[in-house]
Amino acid sequence: MFQLLFERSADAIWLFDPQAGVFMDCNSAAVELMRAGTKEKLLGARPEDLSPPLQADGTSSREKTAQVIALAQERGSHRFEWVARCFDGHEVPLEVSVTPICANGRNIHVVFSRDITERKKSERELLELNQALESRVAERTDALSTSEALFRAAFQASPILIVIARMSDQKYVLVNDAFVKWSGRDREELLERNSSEFGIWESQDERDAIWAELRRGGSVHERECRFRNRTGESTTVLISFEVIQIKNAPHVLAMGLDITQRKEAEAASSASEARLRESEARFSAAFRASPAFLGVLRLSDGKYVLANEAYLNWMGYAQNEVLGHTCLELGMWQNPADRDLLLNDIRAFGSIRERECRWRNRRGELFTILFSAETITLNDIPHMLLMALDISRRKQAEEEMQKALGREKDLSELKSNFVSMVSHEFRTPLGIIQSSAELLRDFHEKMRLPERQEQLESISRNTRRMAGMMEEVLFLSRLDAGKLDFQPAALDLNNFCRRVVDEVLSATSRRCAIELSLNSIPGEARADERLLGHIFTNLLSNAVKYSEPGATVHFVVERKGSDAVCVIRDQGIGIPEEDQQQLFKAFHRGSNVGTRPGTGLGLMLVKRCADLHGGKVQVVSKFGEGTTVTMRFSAF
Repeated sequence: MFQLLFERSADAIWLFDPQAGVFMDCNSAAVELMRAGTKEKLLGARPEDLSPPLQADGTSSREKTAQVIALAQERGSHRFEWVARCFDGHEVPLEVSVTPICANGRNIHVVFSRDITERKKSERELLELNQALESRVAERTDALSTSEALFRAAFQASPILIVIARMSDQKYVLVNDAFVKWSGRDREELLERNSSEFGIWESQDERDAIWAELRRGGSVHERECRFRNRTGESTTVLISFEVIQIKNAPHVLAMGLDITQRKEAEAASSASEARLRESEARFSAAFRASPAFLGVLRLSDGKYVLANEAYLNWMGYAQNEVLGHTCLELGMWQNPADRDLLLNDIRAFGSIRERECRWRNRRGELFTILFSAETITLNDIPHMLLMALDISRRKQAEEEMQKALGREKDLSELKSNFVSMVSHEFRTPLGIIQSSAELLRDFHEKMRLPERQEQLESISRNTRRMAGMMEEVLFLSRLDAGKLDFQPAALDLNNFCRRVVDEVLSATSRRCAIELSLNSIPGEARADERLLGHIFTNLLSNAVKYSEPGATVHFVVERKGSDAVCVIRDQGIGIPEEDQQQLFKAFHRGSNVGTRPGTGLGLMLVKRCADLHGGKVQVVSKFGEGTTVTMRFSAF
């Protein structure tokens, strides 16, 4: 992934050796930036070799290089501006980010650099614009000042994403805090650049279509799009665009609401704005059209003086039922004490950001709300501008994420148990095989024939043991991968059961007798021979393994209606009661198994195979007295 980013990045990327003080590697964007023609001209060069003698602050490029290396090492990363001199002699201002990493035990710096010539120019233009705006704002009336305060409070404090861009080049001229936070970039990095430069739109065609529609109609409302932030995280955003006039130049007011977790949202706010003296209309349009819940309350008595449509729709009230009333009178707060605490905080601190609370609408439905508020002044009277979003579905998604993390933890534990089982259970037979092989190698001529046969049988027996354990693990892997499914076919259940019994007797060297009883079993059943083979082989092998040599294992198969009922009963060591709660858990073995070999997968495989077969497994066991396993499945 890093190599792909390194090669395809539009930004110049360098790999720098801080010990040698030279560049080790760079991408094609770096070659193009420095106008070097080939990468070889850059490799082995020092930063001061590619820079003028002095940087913008008067420090020599050599001293500046040492400073930034030290700062990057100290802080873990460092961002700064730098003046580079291209191979054609042209000097270029750069924004540089240095991050130390350890690669193959070696400390290197990853350096990202970007030409900010246009941004520098735009910053000067923006500074001039701000100075002009400040001069004009100072001349406005008290009412216009109040309106501007309302708009700025709504713009910056809003939890939805808001930007203003020029129509001519689509570059941002204003972005709010929510957009800065979502994008993962600095505000200065965003201004005077457009969305294409950051790859924000997943589909460039969709972006072009939106802009084309905007030029034709002057606005785009409630359109779902897919965006990506700096980390590459994909987000579904409900966007609204509106063409406005600023200084007689067409601009776009763009508002977006992240609906990835909620899956339902209301239209993004759209406002029409001319020049700065039209700020009241801009605020009014944004206030009315916002999909966020917006309201204005007097701080003195907590009564509403304004509420937008989204807020009213969510509450289920008409505007005249809300204005002049408090939240308590409308019964909105699940816990009124939370409302009192919020009012005290807004009076004490002047603002509240992203506070979670529980609200109730007119229908009595409870929702989790993300609440922000800002103190504003209207006609010299303190008010509160509140902004809220329904995050109930996002909270539900977070809970589901926690459950998924729990399942991941269980999987990690399963893997750990698997490693433990393999290291323990495989070591013993491997040791026996090695020992027998060494005896045969060193003393073959001195051994009598029975002794050699005994060693060969030991090797064969332990090889089968390891093969059996590996087969169980591989079978579990196929189950987890979904590569095994139920494939029923005609089956002679009588002959099948006899064959399984013979195979188990042979595999266990007839350690125990197996008494097979077939009661009223028709000549033909419908079942999956492969799944039944795993089930019966595991159950019979367990019954023999945990019984004393010479004991009898009972295997009864009978028909009950359309079902086959299979019972395997032994009089072995039984299962302790405390272990019976984990019978079907992978790699879990009873505390009383002693030195008997096993993987702890058998009963879990039986359960999984039975589930695939549409059957049910029941285990009844008593410590020291034996175990009875009953499996019932549809077969006739």
